[in-house]
Amino acid sequence: MSEVHERLRRDGYVVLTNHPLVVGEPWAFVEALVGARPEMVEVQPIRPRPDGRSFASTRGFTPLHTDSQDYLGVSPGLQVMVCRRAATRGGETRLVDGFALLAQLATRDPALHAALTTTPRTQRFYFGDVVGPTVATKRGHRVWTHAPQPPTDAIGEALAHVLAVAPVIELAIATGEILLVDNHRMLHGRHAFDDDARELVRLLAWFPASEPPTPSADHRLQVVLELLTGVPPARLAAREGITEAELYAWRSRAFAAATRALVE
Repeated sequence: MSEVHERLRRDGYVVLTNHPLVVGEPWAFVEALVGARPEMVEVQPIRPRPDGRSFASTRGFTPLHTDSQDYLGVSPGLQVMVCRRAATRGGETRLVDGFALLAQLATRDPALHAALTTTPRTQRFYFGDVVGPTVATKRGHRVWTHAPQPPTDAIGEALAHVLAVAPVIELAIATGEILLVDNHRMLHGRHAFDDDARELVRLLAWFPASEPPTPSADHRLQVVLELLTGVPPARLAAREGITEAELYAWRSRAFAAATRALVE
């Protein structure tokens, strides 16, 4: 695992300085950055345009969102922003750690946590609608989907109130720097800026399906014991990356195994 990959896993984002800005062949460029070969890469210049349709092609404030274009059933796992020229003033990136937020909701608002991870919603992006739970496992990846448009449903409105007070990381990416963001984990946005000189190259990268390792029997038993001592099931399920139904299935199998052992 490369150092950049490890920092992405730990923090959800990385800022690189003194790195060549020549994108060249996109697949090789991404692989050189993170040490893993993507299976698809999309490249787009990011700069203001008079006829811009998306937030990326304007100078305006961009609400928190994820890049949720679909490829083989999942959104891109990595966003790479190569800054060729920073804005004279403004344009700072805003990030919120979606996984940390979800873990907090498991304790503070388990009803909203459950709704975000189980209830399908229709979210409107400029490229079309995305339907499904706000946070879901797709091709083995745990994925946030969050549209920049104002919500029109109760779950979205409740999430908007939470995001309004969530801790925000602000980064002023300078000319010559590269920002890498875990797009499955981090919600990102941008402050408005005041000139048309700002120019970046955005690469969205999709990686092969990830099959999480099966937890050992000892580990599953430990989780079941935590459940029995009163740890909220929503919190345990979020931590383990499973549904609450799977958690209760672990408990049922643990009880069945204990019963057999006692009979024998």
